[in-house]
Amino acid sequence: MADERISTHSVSRDVVETDPIVLRESSTRRLVFLPMVVDSDDPLRGCFVYQRKTAQDQWEDIRTERLNTLKAGEGYQLELRSAEVSTLMEGLNARKALFERHGIVWGDQDFIRKDSLPRIVQSIIDSPSSELMAALAELDAEDVLSLSRKVDVSKLDALLDEWRAHEGDTREGFWQGLLTRNAWVFSQLTGSPVVLLKDKAYVGGKSIRNTGGGEIDYLLANELTDNVSFVEIKTPVTPICAASYRSSGAFALDTELSGGIVQVLGYRERFEKEYHQLRANSETTVFRSYNPRCWLIAGWAADLNEDELRSFELFRNAFAGVHVLTFDEVARCLQGIREALTS
Repeated sequence: MADERISTHSVSRDVVETDPIVLRESSTRRLVFLPMVVDSDDPLRGCFVYQRKTAQDQWEDIRTERLNTLKAGEGYQLELRSAEVSTLMEGLNARKALFERHGIVWGDQDFIRKDSLPRIVQSIIDSPSSELMAALAELDAEDVLSLSRKVDVSKLDALLDEWRAHEGDTREGFWQGLLTRNAWVFSQLTGSPVVLLKDKAYVGGKSIRNTGGGEIDYLLANELTDNVSFVEIKTPVTPICAASYRSSGAFALDTELSGGIVQVLGYRERFEKEYHQLRANSETTVFRSYNPRCWLIAGWAADLNEDELRSFELFRNAFAGVHVLTFDEVARCLQGIREALTS
């Protein structure tokens, strides 16, 4: 993996040294490549150096004869393994990209790779005495709220982009993984403050964390009451309506959708029958079962014609057992949240 943080030190107006690329390391010695970035069409320079650790826990170069002092018939061979070559190439490419983006910056600088920022910021926040925490303490309350809103909008934008980019994805596993990573979405969909107890939760057996048997995609619990609810998902391409019914303009539900409805109801029935046993064997997980609600996310409403949409709405609005949402309805819900945050 390329360096998450690259430090640079300018040695002239057109040249900066960067952190060494560590290729091989033991407790006392290491092999590094010392890169320099030059303001030219061929920006990368550097050399391989062996270093040893001093008593002060610092690395110093092991000075040897230069290769240009070798006599006729003498030579030196430096062997690199595949992983070391990969590390070297990633490090050099990261420094080349840094030069292409920022050029030569005077002084001592630290550059952080964008995709590593969330983890780095989290580690800074977790330290009560960090510089970031001290800086946040100096901000006005409105500035902190503004920062929080920007973070929320950024998370929403990333989720919406991924959601729309995969609207034709037929893999249930992809959508399950996406919602598991963004479990906060369930509170927006259900209208209640819920937490994700377990994805692929076992609803029959010794405990909800067993494997095999009946597995609901998501088992949620209300944060205030601990009452559970069940969420089953399909994919955006799951068909909603089947063929038209006679000449009435009505459409029957497709077997994939009706099957999903019966499936989530079956999971709830099994859970309620074995509720006391499940709860007794899940001492670390608090949950209750008071007529749990069920949710099914499947299909794409925008693909329906007028008669199909009418049939779909008539059915789901008259059906109280399971709340049915389509994937584009979920996306529109998230878009509405974004608009509220930026208004």
